[in-house]
Parts: sequence; structure tokens; C-alpha cells
Amino acid sequence: MNKKIICLLLLLVAGNQFVTNAQSLTGIWSGKISRKASTRQGVETIEMQIYQSGKQLSGYSFTFKDTSRFVLYDMNGTRDKKTQTIRIREYGAAYYILPPDFLPCEKEFSLRYYKIGNTKYLSGVWSGRGYDTTCFPGEELLVVLQKIKRPEYPIEHFVQKKMTDYFLRRIPKEDTLTLPVPETVEVTPTVVYTADSSLAERKLEIQQIIKVADTSVMISLYDNAIIDDDTVSIFVDKNPVLLRQRISEKPTTFHIVMTEPGRPVEIIMQAENLGSIPPNTAIMIIQAGDKRYEVRLSSSFEKHAVVIITFDP
Repeated sequence: MNKKIICLLLLLVAGNQFVTNAQSLTGIWSGKISRKASTRQGVETIEMQIYQSGKQLSGYSFTFKDTSRFVLYDMNGTRDKKTQTIRIREYGAAYYILPPDFLPCEKEFSLRYYKIGNTKYLSGVWSGRGYDTTCFPGEELLVVLQKIKRPEYPIEHFVQKKMTDYFLRRIPKEDTLTLPVPETVEVTPTVVYTADSSLAERKLEIQQIIKVADTSVMISLYDNAIIDDDTVSIFVDKNPVLLRQRISEKPTTFHIVMTEPGRPVEIIMQAENLGSIPPNTAIMIIQAGDKRYEVRLSSSFEKHAVVIITFDP
């Protein structure tokens, strides 16, 4: 393991230099940071451990994708409550594990605070510099985070716990005894109905972030791969637009109108059952003007699939 990372873990375990306060941004924020260019597109998970004291922000940012790479930075910034704008900058030496042809990117974030129902979001753009060049020049650099209501770890131990878990996942599993394959039993789809217009209390998992330039957006849902009786409900900004719809190879379509530049529109796909092949999966096609985006979604009885769309005319 990288010596710098070992030292960091020891320092974090020894004691955290921050004290949690009651400011609204203090906490754990989790979401997606995206890259989009003509040659490739994708999102990575980003988490921020934020402490706020007055206008000042401090903490850590943790960007990762599966077990192949992560980058951890110290960060600081400011919040302007009047305009609800937040500026955050990573600084110092990065602690990272990356493939040989990758280098860490020191990022700056320009964010705004939004609230949709009881969910708090930070949404905006990011830019940055690597060791000798701008990070991802010419790309649309988006970021959306939501404040986690019930973090899996206490905030004062969050970074060291996340890093420990990350390294444990990288350890190859030992070979185990091969057991006979059990007889396949056909399972009847499980349905858990909610009230006509209610959104179930489940974890919100941001699975994609999209920026569009048109105010009119058409969204179509299809079942993913095998048609297995997946049934979903769709909520836009916590308001129901489709309730208990069975999705198939034929599109289930609805429209949304984008009105405020920069403001995130939250689309939630709630699983009403798990189909005959869990989890509940779908393909979402987002059409805005001449742009078309394809998003693969997965939801369950534990988590909602969330897509965030922002408007930039």
C-alpha cells in the first residue's frame, strides 16, 4: 500500500481535527461527477466530508470508480448564503490509486445549493488542473451531490472508514469450494404497492447527471434486456408523473419542461416490484432537441434510481 496513504490513515485514526457543528452544509455529501466528450462519457462517484464554520468550508473530497481508482484531497472553500453559491477547491498532495496512464486532477467546484422536498443538493460545474495541463479540456464537467441523511459512518470517522473499506474490497477473495448448482425455481414477481401518490422512504442513488440546452425534454422508459414484468413509478421533483407502470420493449413516455438555468431537476425511478429477475432495471432515453442520451438504471426496495437533469441554454 502507498506509504502516504498508510500515514494518512494513521493520522485520521489518531483524531479528526474538525468538530461537527450545526451548520446546514456540515455532513456527508454523495453524488456523481461526470465527464462528457465526443469520444467518451461517464460518471464517477464523488463524496465530500464538509465542515462549515461561518462562511468557511473545509474537509475532504473522495472520488472513485469501482476498485480500480480513487483520489483523495483536502479541500476548503466558502459559502455565500445570500446567493446560495458555494466555491470549493481541492489542495495539497493527492492520495491516490490510479492506473499507470492516469494522474490525479486537482479540482475546483462552483456549486449552488438547492432543496427538492427534503433532499438537499449541491449542483454545478467543476474545472481543474493536473500536473501539467487542464483536466479534460473541452469537456462538459458536471457535478451533483446530495446530503446523506443517515451516513453509513459517523462524520468524524468517515474518511478513514471509507478508505479502509476501499482497500478491503481490493483484496482478492480466496478460492472457495465449488458447490452444486441449486435447482432453478421460477419466482413470481414481488409487488409492494405504495399509496397512489406516495414516494417510498428509500436511499436515493444518483446514477447519472445530464445537461440539456432545450427547455422541452422527452423521456422514454424501456425494460432493460429481458422483459421480466418490471413495474416502476416515476417522480419528478418528488411529484408523481407515472404510477405503477409496467415497462416493456415499448416506450413509456413523459415530458418535462426546464425553466431555471442551473437548477437540477430530480427524476426518481421507484421499483414497485423486482420483476422475475431482480433488481428492477430500465433504460431511460432522454431526448432534448437534437441530443439523445441513454441511461441504464437499477432500483430495488432499498434504493431509488435518480437521474439529475440541469438546463444550460
